Amino acid sequence: MKKKNLAYVALFAFGVLTAGCGGGAGKSNGGAPEITKMKSEFVPDGQEAVIYGKNLVGADVMFPGVELPAEVNKEKSSDTTLVVTVPAGSKNGKISVKTAQGQVESSFFFRDDRNFIINFDDRLATWGGYNPFDEEGNRITSIAGDSLPAPLPEPCSGKYGFLYGEYNAPWTMKEAMFIQYVANPSEGGHGAFSVAGPYVDYPIENLVLKFEVYIPKKVPYQDIRTEIFCGPYDSPDKHGRDVSPICFWEPYKATGSFYTDGWETITIPMTEFTHGISSDEEVKKIVDLKTATNFSFVQFGAPVNVPFVYMCLDNFRIVPITE
Repeated sequence: MKKKNLAYVALFAFGVLTAGCGGGAGKSNGGAPEITKMKSEFVPDGQEAVIYGKNLVGADVMFPGVELPAEVNKEKSSDTTLVVTVPAGSKNGKISVKTAQGQVESSFFFRDDRNFIINFDDRLATWGGYNPFDEEGNRITSIAGDSLPAPLPEPCSGKYGFLYGEYNAPWTMKEAMFIQYVANPSEGGHGAFSVAGPYVDYPIENLVLKFEVYIPKKVPYQDIRTEIFCGPYDSPDKHGRDVSPICFWEPYKATGSFYTDGWETITIPMTEFTHGISSDEEVKKIVDLKTATNFSFVQFGAPVNVPFVYMCLDNFRIVPITE
């Protein structure tokens, strides 16, 4: 098989595969299978993972650390979707998929732990949000005596963060509306080290920010943007929003509201950090990875209405598009 060019790999995050014996239902369009992404890259053992692509009928899926193929739900699977049960003992790493046309590993990592910024377990946020678990480790059902409008999800990977409440103070950083990692040890950080970790010298075009998000249908995300930025260590305001290019994450733009069906992985190219603070216009500036030591995920701006935020978050990481 000829080697695919790098641009093709980066665009499709594909996997090309060999003879399968129990994969997706339906009829294949023929040709080598491709994997575009997973619905969530973090799925516990025994739960269903969803893989998207094409030419997936008859495909077997091998998870890292496991010797036998994953069980495929044929009723839910198709030529473009594989729904599989994550086998017991699965590890982090690349997934292998195969059909009669060949075999290849995914370009992305399952349970990618190569460069966590915040995972709420051993890489903690230093500021912001609510703790969604009580002292016994159970998911909370209310805040300040008021019942949550929708139940919190089971974790996709240990503990997670929780933003919750009305965004009723435009252009104000309210603690319930942001999650931050501040590098200064006096704030609980790990020192002046880049949030790009081992990839600090990679071209910015080769890197993406990824995280898992859960937003219930009963409380969709709308009307207010998320600002994401990576400020320098010595910022007097502790986050560096005024000097670091900002990414506007507005997933509801196309439909008016946004929610997820369970946990989903969000992927944002680092080249989309292009906004400044003085206006919504894009600025010709890129993130300086060498000085990008702090990390902020903030509900910010001036919404038309007063939106209600209900957002669970996990596993903020900067990783290569493909490696």
